[in-house]
Amino acid sequence: MVLDKTGETFIPGGQAVPAGEGVNWITQAWNFMKPKLGMWVVLGIVLFVILMIISFIPFLNILTAVIMPIFVGGIIAICEKQRMTGEVDLGLLFSGFQKNLGSLLGVGAIMFGIMILAIIVMFVVGGSAMLAMAVGSQAGGDPSMAMAGASGGMMFLAFLLMMVIYLVGYALTWFAPALIVVHNLPLGQAVSMSLSAVKKNIVPGLLFFLVMGIIMFVSALPFGLGLLITMPLFLVTYYTTYRSLFIAK
Repeated sequence: MVLDKTGETFIPGGQAVPAGEGVNWITQAWNFMKPKLGMWVVLGIVLFVILMIISFIPFLNILTAVIMPIFVGGIIAICEKQRMTGEVDLGLLFSGFQKNLGSLLGVGAIMFGIMILAIIVMFVVGGSAMLAMAVGSQAGGDPSMAMAGASGGMMFLAFLLMMVIYLVGYALTWFAPALIVVHNLPLGQAVSMSLSAVKKNIVPGLLFFLVMGIIMFVSALPFGLGLLITMPLFLVTYYTTYRSLFIAK
């Protein structure tokens, strides 16, 4: 443990917390952004517009996963300043382009590589099932129920493997931007600590994503207007989860 000048203790590798803390992270994020709700809504809109513009730029759109950690680093910087001063500085959204750029890009590159790996695995496993169905159809007419069932099982396995790979990617990269921005850790150390913290908190992490997913889904129903609040809420949870696991007062 490392005591900093604010009197708080940094816990390398993170600490284990009770399962219910997964819901508290969302509550903490809401309480954090509520005093400056208008500014956080504006920030969410700005980031959404930026990402939409990037998505329409050829070649650059496929690199969104690489760029996103830079903005997450900016979100972390905004949260840290709000905690210290009570003010929301929207300009800090772009601070990752000026400081720690290489490490934040490294986080994005890791996530991008994992996404590509997940897609490849899905197509290799799922594609073989589809190919077997096609060959069976050409050889003997309609495929048998057994073949259809086997192919369906392979497709499910492909989806399951893809999700597992994605989860590993999030485990490696979720806390890395905060550790890089707040503590200036090198990429390798930040990724290692992120994975360590996730391994200690699998149950609260799964509960967090389940509840957050439900909140996001419900908020999108009234013409997506609820996302004006839930999108910045989700972004702030990058900070509240980091504070919960890595900082002791």
